[in-house]
Amino acid sequence: MIKIDHYKVLLVDDEYMLRQSLARKIAEADSNFKIAGECGEGRSALKALEGGDYQVVFTDIRMPEMDGLELARNVHEKYPEIITVILTGYADFEYAQEAIRQGVFDYLLKPVSEEDLAAILDKINLKLHTRYELPDEASLSGKSAEDIVRQTEEYIREHFREEIDFGTLAGSFGFSSAYLSKVFTRSMGKSPVRYLTDIRIKEAKRLLTSTDEPIARVGELSGYPDQFYFSRTFRKEVGENPTAYRKKFQLQ
Repeated sequence: MIKIDHYKVLLVDDEYMLRQSLARKIAEADSNFKIAGECGEGRSALKALEGGDYQVVFTDIRMPEMDGLELARNVHEKYPEIITVILTGYADFEYAQEAIRQGVFDYLLKPVSEEDLAAILDKINLKLHTRYELPDEASLSGKSAEDIVRQTEEYIREHFREEIDFGTLAGSFGFSSAYLSKVFTRSMGKSPVRYLTDIRIKEAKRLLTSTDEPIARVGELSGYPDQFYFSRTFRKEVGENPTAYRKKFQLQ
């Protein structure tokens, strides 16, 4: 195991304001990740990687000179230990899925939501834990792993309709969100973010098939106050939008 203080992140996007927005969201989502560099296109990003010990690259898919996919291919060939995440819009959705099959770790749809970002960082934490050791992950504040998992599970079930900050929750136990994710996943077979999403989607399915609540209200009661984001997430998880899902059961 390699001991480091945090995971170094390189942001690559030709739009300065988007880089700043993502940098802020990452900093707020998980203190294990620190923005160590920013670039406006792929070629300068490759030069930055030559001189820096990075663990993660977030790159937009469309940029001048060298786009995100070409950058990702170069990173995968030269630095296979670095995790690459593609940022993409709906128009390039299938393009990004193909990139995953070519070595990209995952993708984020723009505009990047806090929940989607937290889920990606959660997955990255689990992946990097096999190679790196962070200084605060073993601080349990006198609690057993079983107590941590039980209390986390109870908290999620009681508060799934609210916005849950897993970094703050982990901090209340006295350790990092990465360690919370590691302990929870080892016990439950899924990460805290995945567990939360499963509960929310299950509740949405129940409301869609047993009530006449409007779609927006179903999303709100399931933990998704933004109707657009609810529909997008439901479709990603179930394979069809909430309206189609409800109609299918009404016809039975």
